[in-house]
Amino acid sequence: MKTIDQIAQFFNDSEYFNGGVKLNENLATHTTMHVGGNAKLFLEPENEESLVFAIKELKKLDADERRCTRIKSFFVLGGGSNVIISDDGLDAVISTRKMNGIDADERGLTQIKVDSGSSWGSVISFCKKENLGGFEGFTGLSGTVGGALYMNATCFALSACDNLISAEYFDSRDGKIHVYEKKESDWGYKKSPFQSADFRRFPQIILSAKFALKPGFDSQKSEQCMASRKEKGHFRAPSSGSAFKNDAAHGIIAGKVIDECGLKGFSVGGAQIAPWHGNFIINPEQKATASDIKNLSDQVKRIVYEKKGIILENEILFI
Repeated sequence: MKTIDQIAQFFNDSEYFNGGVKLNENLATHTTMHVGGNAKLFLEPENEESLVFAIKELKKLDADERRCTRIKSFFVLGGGSNVIISDDGLDAVISTRKMNGIDADERGLTQIKVDSGSSWGSVISFCKKENLGGFEGFTGLSGTVGGALYMNATCFALSACDNLISAEYFDSRDGKIHVYEKKESDWGYKKSPFQSADFRRFPQIILSAKFALKPGFDSQKSEQCMASRKEKGHFRAPSSGSAFKNDAAHGIIAGKVIDECGLKGFSVGGAQIAPWHGNFIINPEQKATASDIKNLSDQVKRIVYEKKGIILENEILFI
Protein backbone atom coordinates (compact mmCIF):
# COMPACT_ATOMS: atom_id res chain seq x y z
CA MET A 1 0.00 0.00 0.00
CA LYS A 2 1.47 3.37 -1.00
CA THR A 3 1.45 6.34 1.33
CA ILE A 4 0.87 9.91 0.20
CA ASP A 5 4.59 10.58 0.57
CA GLN A 6 5.38 7.65 -1.70
CA ILE A 7 2.89 8.82 -4.32
CA ALA A 8 4.41 12.31 -4.24
CA GLN A 9 7.86 10.81 -4.65
CA PHE A 10 6.61 8.75 -7.59
CA PHE A 11 5.61 11.93 -9.45
CA ASN A 12 8.84 13.67 -8.49
CA ASP A 13 10.87 10.79 -9.88
CA SER A 14 8.82 10.10 -13.01
CA GLU A 15 10.26 11.10 -16.37
CA TYR A 16 6.67 11.54 -17.60
CA PHE A 17 5.77 14.28 -15.13
CA ASN A 18 7.22 17.78 -15.25
CA GLY A 19 5.92 20.24 -12.69
CA GLY A 20 5.42 20.91 -9.01
CA VAL A 21 4.53 18.31 -6.39
CA LYS A 22 3.34 19.49 -2.96
CA LEU A 23 1.90 17.88 0.15
CA ASN A 24 -0.88 19.30 2.37
CA GLU A 25 -1.28 22.39 0.19
CA ASN A 26 -3.68 25.03 1.53
CA LEU A 27 -6.39 25.29 -1.14
CA ALA A 28 -7.73 28.56 0.25
CA THR A 29 -4.73 30.26 -1.36
CA HIS A 30 -5.78 28.89 -4.75
CA THR A 31 -9.36 30.21 -4.79
CA THR A 32 -10.69 33.75 -5.13
CA MET A 33 -13.03 33.23 -2.15
CA HIS A 34 -10.05 32.27 0.05
CA VAL A 35 -11.74 29.24 1.65
CA GLY A 36 -11.11 25.51 1.58
CA GLY A 37 -9.10 22.87 3.39
CA ASN A 38 -5.86 21.24 2.30
CA ALA A 39 -5.06 18.95 -0.61
CA LYS A 40 -3.15 15.91 0.59
CA LEU A 41 -1.44 15.88 -2.81
CA PHE A 42 -1.18 18.97 -5.04
CA LEU A 43 0.21 18.60 -8.56
CA GLU A 44 1.14 21.44 -10.94
CA PRO A 45 1.87 19.93 -14.38
CA GLU A 46 3.75 22.19 -16.79
CA ASN A 47 2.42 20.68 -20.02
CA GLU A 48 -0.38 18.59 -21.51
CA GLU A 49 1.58 15.36 -21.35
CA SER A 50 2.23 15.75 -17.63
CA LEU A 51 -1.41 16.63 -16.95
CA VAL A 52 -2.69 13.57 -18.81
CA PHE A 53 -0.11 11.35 -17.07
CA ALA A 54 -1.19 12.68 -13.66
CA ILE A 55 -4.88 12.06 -14.36
CA LYS A 56 -4.25 8.51 -15.55
CA GLU A 57 -2.09 7.65 -12.54
CA LEU A 58 -4.53 9.14 -10.02
CA LYS A 59 -7.41 7.25 -11.63
CA LYS A 60 -5.42 4.03 -11.18
CA LEU A 61 -5.04 4.80 -7.49
CA ASP A 62 -8.73 5.64 -7.25
CA ALA A 63 -9.69 2.33 -8.87
CA ASP A 64 -7.30 0.09 -6.95
CA GLU A 65 -7.68 0.56 -3.21
CA ARG A 66 -5.02 -2.07 -2.55
CA ARG A 67 -2.39 0.38 -3.86
CA CYS A 68 -3.49 3.31 -1.73
CA THR A 69 -6.51 3.88 0.50
CA ARG A 70 -5.91 7.62 0.84
CA ILE A 71 -6.48 8.80 -2.75
CA LYS A 72 -10.20 8.34 -3.29
CA SER A 73 -10.80 11.24 -5.65
CA PHE A 74 -9.11 14.16 -7.38
CA PHE A 75 -10.14 17.51 -8.80
CA VAL A 76 -8.69 19.54 -11.66
CA LEU A 77 -8.49 23.18 -10.57
CA GLY A 78 -8.04 26.26 -12.74
CA GLY A 79 -8.12 29.78 -11.33
CA GLY A 80 -10.42 28.85 -8.46
CA SER A 81 -12.76 31.73 -9.27
CA ASN A 82 -16.01 29.79 -9.46
CA VAL A 83 -15.56 27.05 -6.86
CA ILE A 84 -16.01 26.65 -3.13
CA ILE A 85 -13.82 23.81 -1.88
CA SER A 86 -14.80 21.82 1.20
CA ASP A 87 -13.36 22.76 4.58
CA ASP A 88 -12.26 19.13 4.85
CA GLY A 89 -10.04 19.57 1.79
CA LEU A 90 -9.49 17.06 -1.00
CA ASP A 91 -7.37 13.98 -1.49
CA ALA A 92 -5.65 15.24 -4.63
CA VAL A 93 -5.76 18.37 -6.79
CA ILE A 94 -4.24 18.95 -10.21
CA SER A 95 -3.73 22.64 -10.96
CA THR A 96 -3.57 23.85 -14.57
CA ARG A 97 -2.03 27.24 -13.79
CA LYS A 98 1.43 26.35 -15.10
CA MET A 99 -0.09 25.45 -18.47
CA ASN A 100 -0.39 29.03 -19.62
CA GLY A 101 1.02 29.43 -23.13
CA ILE A 102 -0.55 31.81 -25.67
CA ASP A 103 0.47 31.71 -29.33
CA ALA A 104 -0.70 33.53 -32.45
CA ASP A 105 -1.39 31.44 -35.52
CA GLU A 106 1.87 30.81 -37.35
CA ARG A 107 0.30 31.95 -40.62
CA GLY A 108 -0.16 35.41 -39.21
CA LEU A 109 -3.98 35.20 -39.22
CA THR A 110 -6.17 36.46 -36.39
CA GLN A 111 -6.25 33.15 -34.58
CA ILE A 112 -4.70 32.32 -31.23
CA LYS A 113 -4.11 29.08 -29.37
CA VAL A 114 -4.40 29.36 -25.60
CA ASP A 115 -3.52 26.79 -22.94
CA SER A 116 -6.32 26.06 -20.49
CA GLY A 117 -4.44 27.40 -17.47
CA SER A 118 -3.93 30.87 -18.97
CA SER A 119 -5.52 33.69 -17.02
CA TRP A 120 -7.82 36.15 -18.76
CA GLY A 121 -5.52 38.92 -17.66
CA SER A 122 -2.71 37.36 -19.69
CA VAL A 123 -5.03 36.83 -22.68
CA ILE A 124 -6.14 40.47 -22.63
CA SER A 125 -2.52 41.64 -22.34
CA PHE A 126 -1.55 39.45 -25.30
CA CYS A 127 -4.45 40.75 -27.42
CA LYS A 128 -3.58 44.34 -26.57
CA LYS A 129 0.06 43.79 -27.48
CA GLU A 130 -0.80 42.04 -30.76
CA ASN A 131 -3.70 44.45 -31.52
CA LEU A 132 -6.35 41.72 -31.65
CA GLY A 133 -9.99 42.40 -30.82
CA GLY A 134 -12.83 40.21 -29.58
CA PHE A 135 -12.12 39.60 -25.90
CA GLU A 136 -12.29 43.18 -24.54
CA GLY A 137 -15.45 42.27 -22.58
CA PHE A 138 -13.43 39.84 -20.46
CA THR A 139 -11.10 42.55 -19.15
CA GLY A 140 -10.90 42.06 -15.39
CA LEU A 141 -12.47 38.60 -15.51
CA SER A 142 -10.88 36.25 -12.99
CA GLY A 143 -10.16 32.59 -13.56
CA THR A 144 -8.65 30.68 -16.45
CA VAL A 145 -9.56 30.04 -20.07
CA GLY A 146 -10.32 26.38 -19.39
CA GLY A 147 -12.64 27.19 -16.52
CA ALA A 148 -14.43 29.91 -18.49
CA LEU A 149 -15.04 27.53 -21.40
CA TYR A 150 -16.26 24.79 -19.07
CA MET A 151 -18.79 27.18 -17.51
CA ASN A 152 -19.27 29.21 -20.71
CA ALA A 153 -18.67 32.37 -18.73
CA THR A 154 -20.75 35.32 -19.92
CA CYS A 155 -20.44 39.05 -19.26
CA PHE A 156 -20.91 42.29 -21.18
CA ALA A 157 -22.76 40.38 -23.94
CA LEU A 158 -19.71 38.16 -24.50
CA SER A 159 -19.62 34.41 -23.86
CA ALA A 160 -16.47 32.32 -23.69
CA CYS A 161 -17.63 30.26 -26.67
CA ASP A 162 -18.31 33.22 -28.98
CA ASN A 163 -14.82 33.31 -30.50
CA LEU A 164 -14.13 29.60 -30.14
CA ILE A 165 -12.96 27.56 -33.14
CA SER A 166 -11.97 24.31 -31.44
CA ALA A 167 -10.70 22.84 -28.19
CA GLU A 168 -8.38 20.02 -27.36
CA TYR A 169 -9.47 17.97 -24.35
CA PHE A 170 -8.64 14.79 -22.48
CA ASP A 171 -11.55 12.42 -21.93
CA SER A 172 -10.95 10.35 -18.82
CA ARG A 173 -13.60 7.86 -19.92
CA ASP A 174 -11.50 6.49 -22.78
CA GLY A 175 -8.11 7.87 -21.74
CA LYS A 176 -7.60 9.72 -25.04
CA ILE A 177 -7.07 13.28 -26.25
CA HIS A 178 -9.75 14.57 -28.61
CA VAL A 179 -10.31 17.71 -30.68
CA TYR A 180 -13.72 19.33 -30.32
CA GLU A 181 -14.93 21.44 -33.25
CA LYS A 182 -17.40 24.09 -32.15
CA LYS A 183 -21.11 23.47 -32.78
CA GLU A 184 -23.45 26.31 -31.85
CA SER A 185 -26.12 23.90 -30.61
CA ASP A 186 -23.75 22.61 -27.89
CA TRP A 187 -23.63 25.95 -26.13
CA GLY A 188 -26.06 28.04 -24.12
CA TYR A 189 -26.27 30.32 -21.12
CA LYS A 190 -23.69 28.92 -18.67
CA LYS A 191 -23.82 25.67 -20.65
CA SER A 192 -21.01 23.85 -22.46
CA PRO A 193 -20.50 20.37 -23.95
CA PHE A 194 -17.83 19.68 -21.32
CA GLN A 195 -20.31 19.68 -18.46
CA SER A 196 -21.82 16.43 -17.28
CA ALA A 197 -23.56 15.07 -14.22
CA ASP A 198 -20.59 12.82 -13.46
CA PHE A 199 -17.84 15.39 -14.09
CA ARG A 200 -16.10 14.53 -10.80
CA ARG A 201 -15.77 10.87 -11.72
CA PHE A 202 -15.30 11.10 -15.49
CA PRO A 203 -14.09 14.62 -16.25
CA GLN A 204 -13.40 15.96 -19.70
CA ILE A 205 -10.40 18.22 -19.15
CA ILE A 206 -9.88 21.11 -21.56
CA LEU A 207 -6.20 21.29 -22.50
CA SER A 208 -6.16 24.19 -24.94
CA ALA A 209 -8.43 26.17 -27.24
CA LYS A 210 -8.23 28.03 -30.54
CA PHE A 211 -10.06 31.33 -30.97
CA ALA A 212 -10.79 33.52 -33.98
CA LEU A 213 -10.27 37.23 -33.29
CA LYS A 214 -10.24 40.36 -35.44
CA PRO A 215 -7.71 43.09 -36.15
CA GLY A 216 -7.81 46.03 -33.78
CA PHE A 217 -7.92 46.01 -29.98
CA ASP A 218 -10.58 48.35 -28.58
CA SER A 219 -8.82 49.94 -25.61
CA GLN A 220 -11.78 52.18 -24.78
CA LYS A 221 -14.16 49.22 -24.50
CA SER A 222 -11.63 47.30 -22.41
CA GLU A 223 -11.25 50.21 -20.01
CA GLN A 224 -15.04 50.67 -19.78
CA CYS A 225 -15.53 47.01 -18.84
CA MET A 226 -12.89 47.23 -16.13
CA ALA A 227 -14.43 50.45 -14.80
CA SER A 228 -17.86 48.79 -14.70
CA ARG A 229 -16.50 45.86 -12.70
CA LYS A 230 -14.92 48.23 -10.20
CA GLU A 231 -18.15 50.23 -9.91
CA LYS A 232 -20.15 47.04 -9.24
CA GLY A 233 -17.73 46.08 -6.47
CA HIS A 234 -16.14 43.02 -8.06
CA PHE A 235 -12.84 43.71 -6.28
CA ARG A 236 -13.99 45.04 -2.90
CA ALA A 237 -13.86 41.69 -1.08
CA PRO A 238 -12.98 38.05 -1.82
CA SER A 239 -15.78 36.37 -3.75
CA SER A 240 -16.47 33.80 -6.45
CA GLY A 241 -18.28 36.17 -8.77
CA SER A 242 -21.98 35.69 -9.40
CA ALA A 243 -23.36 33.21 -6.88
CA PHE A 244 -26.60 32.39 -8.73
CA LYS A 245 -27.57 32.07 -12.37
CA ASN A 246 -29.91 34.55 -14.04
CA ASP A 247 -32.95 33.29 -15.93
CA ALA A 248 -33.16 35.82 -18.73
CA ALA A 249 -35.81 33.80 -20.57
CA HIS A 250 -38.23 34.51 -17.70
CA GLY A 251 -36.88 37.97 -16.89
CA ILE A 252 -35.32 36.82 -13.62
CA ILE A 253 -32.15 38.66 -12.60
CA ALA A 254 -30.81 36.91 -9.51
CA GLY A 255 -29.22 39.98 -7.91
CA LYS A 256 -32.41 42.03 -8.33
CA VAL A 257 -34.60 39.29 -6.84
CA ILE A 258 -32.27 38.83 -3.86
CA ASP A 259 -32.26 42.60 -3.29
CA GLU A 260 -36.08 42.71 -3.41
CA CYS A 261 -36.13 40.07 -0.67
CA GLY A 262 -34.09 42.39 1.56
CA LEU A 263 -31.08 40.09 1.64
CA LYS A 264 -28.24 42.50 0.85
CA GLY A 265 -25.85 42.33 3.78
CA PHE A 266 -27.43 39.10 5.10
CA SER A 267 -24.73 36.89 6.63
CA VAL A 268 -24.08 33.42 7.99
CA GLY A 269 -20.87 33.08 9.98
CA GLY A 270 -18.14 34.87 8.06
CA ALA A 271 -19.99 34.75 4.72
CA GLN A 272 -22.18 37.63 3.56
CA ILE A 273 -24.36 38.76 0.69
CA ALA A 274 -22.53 41.87 -0.46
CA PRO A 275 -24.24 45.02 0.82
CA TRP A 276 -23.74 46.57 -2.62
CA HIS A 277 -24.75 43.63 -4.90
CA GLY A 278 -27.35 40.93 -4.27
CA ASN A 279 -25.64 38.29 -6.39
CA PHE A 280 -22.22 38.39 -4.73
CA ILE A 281 -21.41 36.19 -1.76
CA ILE A 282 -18.31 37.66 -0.15
CA ASN A 283 -15.76 36.77 2.52
CA PRO A 284 -15.28 40.32 3.86
CA GLU A 285 -12.98 39.57 6.80
CA GLN A 286 -11.55 36.35 5.33
CA LYS A 287 -13.05 34.38 8.22
CA ALA A 288 -15.73 32.52 6.26
CA THR A 289 -15.71 28.75 5.89
CA ALA A 290 -17.01 26.74 2.97
CA SER A 291 -19.82 25.59 5.26
CA ASP A 292 -20.76 29.21 5.98
CA ILE A 293 -20.99 29.93 2.25
CA LYS A 294 -23.03 26.80 1.54
CA ASN A 295 -25.42 27.54 4.42
CA LEU A 296 -25.81 31.16 3.30
CA SER A 297 -26.49 30.06 -0.26
CA ASP A 298 -29.10 27.54 0.89
CA GLN A 299 -30.85 30.09 3.10
CA VAL A 300 -30.96 32.67 0.30
CA LYS A 301 -32.52 30.11 -2.05
CA ARG A 302 -35.09 29.15 0.62
CA ILE A 303 -36.07 32.75 1.40
CA VAL A 304 -36.33 33.73 -2.27
CA TYR A 305 -38.56 30.73 -2.95
CA GLU A 306 -40.79 31.50 0.06
CA LYS A 307 -41.15 35.18 -0.85
CA LYS A 308 -41.09 35.05 -4.66
CA GLY A 309 -41.80 31.47 -5.68
CA ILE A 310 -38.54 31.52 -7.65
CA ILE A 311 -36.04 28.68 -7.57
CA LEU A 312 -32.51 30.04 -7.79
CA GLU A 313 -29.77 27.85 -9.23
CA ASN A 314 -26.19 28.06 -7.98
CA GLU A 315 -23.60 29.28 -10.43
CA ILE A 316 -20.65 28.58 -8.15
CA LEU A 317 -19.67 24.93 -7.72
CA PHE A 318 -19.39 23.38 -4.27
CA ILE A 319 -16.60 20.82 -4.37
